[in-house]
Amino acid sequence: MHKKLDEPDIEALAKKDIFEKVAAGDWYQYGKEPQLQAIVKASTQAFQRIDQIAVNDFDEALRQVHELAPNVADDVEFYFPITNIEYPENLYIGEGTFINVNFTILSAGKVTIGKNCFLGPNTQLYTPNHHPRNKELRREGWQYDLPITIGDDCWFGGSVIVLPGVTIGDNVVVGAGSVVTHDVPSNTVVAGNPARPIRHE
Repeated sequence: MHKKLDEPDIEALAKKDIFEKVAAGDWYQYGKEPQLQAIVKASTQAFQRIDQIAVNDFDEALRQVHELAPNVADDVEFYFPITNIEYPENLYIGEGTFINVNFTILSAGKVTIGKNCFLGPNTQLYTPNHHPRNKELRREGWQYDLPITIGDDCWFGGSVIVLPGVTIGDNVVVGAGSVVTHDVPSNTVVAGNPARPIRHE
């Protein structure tokens, strides 16, 4: 369900700090927010640099990822390359989790991944929403972010996509190539585009 944006909302939003708007899931215009643009530019460059470091010094690359993402548990493993994590300070990962190659998180919404998860290659987590049916708002660059939450002991096959606002429970298996568009309860196996339940334990 998409938020309604009208003139009074725009006037009220203009009085809010950009980080307050992002955290609240309010509309904002990325193209008019130099602070956000600077964060994305810096993180993009940082992960490109880290991917190059990983070719010769994997441990140093991993150390730098943890430095960029302070809310990730110390023993979380990433395999390289990492495509991008646009807002690494908004990423929270519990102990014992493994992230395979080409991991992508866009954009500013909070992403929480639980303990002892295994995320396959090409996992993509998308927090931003634009307005799919209002071309004027899209042209003006309006968007908002919704958090993504993944519970403990989850297993993702390769090339899984999770869309904005989705909460995935504990001990969930997501089949390769799935697009998760809605919440998934704990102890469930889902697969497909859109992902649908196959089994619930």
